[in-house]
Amino acid sequence: MSKSYYRSKPAAMVVTVIALSFVLPDSAVAETDTVAKATISSARVRRIANQEINKRAPALSVGSAVSAQSANTANTANTANTASSANPILFAHVAADGTVDPAKSKGVASGNVTALAGLYCFSGLPAIMGGQVTPDLTNGLFSQFGQFGFGNALGNCPPATQFFVALIGVSGNSFAAGPFFLHLY
Repeated sequence: MSKSYYRSKPAAMVVTVIALSFVLPDSAVAETDTVAKATISSARVRRIANQEINKRAPALSVGSAVSAQSANTANTANTANTASSANPILFAHVAADGTVDPAKSKGVASGNVTALAGLYCFSGLPAIMGGQVTPDLTNGLFSQFGQFGFGNALGNCPPATQFFVALIGVSGNSFAAGPFFLHLY
């Protein structure tokens, strides 16, 4: 081959490189503009994601939401409206003479109470852990307080007594008959 053939190739190569140097920067700028236009803000991404979620939300479901289904009925809350399912275990509204108001009581009857002038002895009831007594102030006696205790109070109650309630006058150490509320647990 002739020497001129080898010499023409480097010259063609120089011309090609020069031509590419003019073309490539323009395409690089064009590519940069395309990328810049394709970039979106995070707020727009969030907005698009929320739109997609809202579109698909009606068809979404939670497979383990069994407890949520049963919470819709709340059967135990409906039955708690009756005294037979309410807590405490037993409760009563006891009059000054020892009679029990059945409309305001559960599990306690007049036959369970022996009244002794401000000392009330209870028997024949299921086993309990404790109790609370609150004087009924509707009778206008604001000067008494109630005490709850197990067993026979000072030997005054009958032998089968489980627990007692003593209403005591604040002005002295004597028993004072009066109505009261009793809660047993």
